[in-house]
Amino acid sequence: MKSGKAIIIKGLSKEYYKKDSSTSGFFDKLRPNKSGQSFFALKDINLEINRGEVIGIIGSNGAGKSTLLKILAEVTPPTSGSVEVFGKVASILEIGIGFQPELSGYENIFLSGKLYGLTKKQIISKLDKIIEMFGFPDFINTEVKHYSSGMYMRLAFSIIINIEADIYLFDEILSVGDSVFQGRALKEIEKLRETSATICIVTHTPKIIYHLCDRMILLDKGSLIFNEDPNSTIIEYQKASSLKQSEVISKNNFVDVNTLSNLKRCFIDLNGASFDLLNFKIYNPDHNEEKICGDKEITVELNFSYISSQDFRLILLIQDQYGTAIVTHFAEIEKSQVKNDVNLLMIFPENSLNASRFVFDVLISDTNNKIIIGYRNITKVDITNDTNKISRFMGYVNIPVKNIVSVNKNKNGNTI
Repeated sequence: MKSGKAIIIKGLSKEYYKKDSSTSGFFDKLRPNKSGQSFFALKDINLEINRGEVIGIIGSNGAGKSTLLKILAEVTPPTSGSVEVFGKVASILEIGIGFQPELSGYENIFLSGKLYGLTKKQIISKLDKIIEMFGFPDFINTEVKHYSSGMYMRLAFSIIINIEADIYLFDEILSVGDSVFQGRALKEIEKLRETSATICIVTHTPKIIYHLCDRMILLDKGSLIFNEDPNSTIIEYQKASSLKQSEVISKNNFVDVNTLSNLKRCFIDLNGASFDLLNFKIYNPDHNEEKICGDKEITVELNFSYISSQDFRLILLIQDQYGTAIVTHFAEIEKSQVKNDVNLLMIFPENSLNASRFVFDVLISDTNNKIIIGYRNITKVDITNDTNKISRFMGYVNIPVKNIVSVNKNKNGNTI
């Protein structure tokens, strides 16, 4: 990583004025209506970004993420404060790259390249790579006004990554295109990272880029409220989001029968059989704190009743907040005519789950794994870690692996 600062932001604020509905004059539309109500898109932001750092910028809608990038790209002036940017900047903002709609994609490649200071010879040398990354060669000679928003942003990204800049600003570029394009885009950003470029990425899906980032910053209503390693910042984002949403979780991580009955879904006819989940609880057995610590033993406690003429399986499915299955645990349940108030404890050894947010489902299946009943999204739980700072490379869970080290010896018994 290069030494020195790439960006220094001090006391940055951006104020906007809501339009007064009584104002209808032409010139009033061209200037802020100071008689209207004002609001801050950004408020007193202080931030330093080192050369070669990759910074993820996250937060809910209206947090000020895009406004921050616009100011860094000098598209929008700040209301107050100062911004120092050291080096050449290449950016893709929510407004795109500024293509001329009447020109073709091919012509816009040359126009954009020229605006970024490339010679015609340099643009030609990069042309094939740009078109390949774009992914729609049959449309390269079509006017960009006919492009979809995804095609528009893909072409913009394909051009920008071929601009030799010191600082790259990306606004939600990974939200466009299919998974193949997203994978290729991540690889291209990784290549930029290896050149010690400074990169700022705005995203609503931080888990996609957290392995690339050195830090993430969290914005909320225009304020910078968190600035730490990616994993810690994502957890803070999840906590902040949970305060704004109605979550099915109580302070002691207990979900009662009334809530569970509303979540219950039957997928096939039970032929007289029944299953009812009466409560769900997750906790650390050795302390009574409200938080759940991953560096301590974790117990998931299920209380249920059932009637069944055949054996079945109870499945605990643990997902991340985006619905990706992380781990599945099966419990074999024997058939019974009537079983009331059955208690099942599922115990996870310490350090099984890393610090993150997890979503818990309970499913009931037959012995052939055909789902009969489902309780989806029972609760969302934030797992913390008190003793270790979790690396962004450690993922969600720890799988026990036995290491066997052998030493090769020659015929004389000496170590090679």
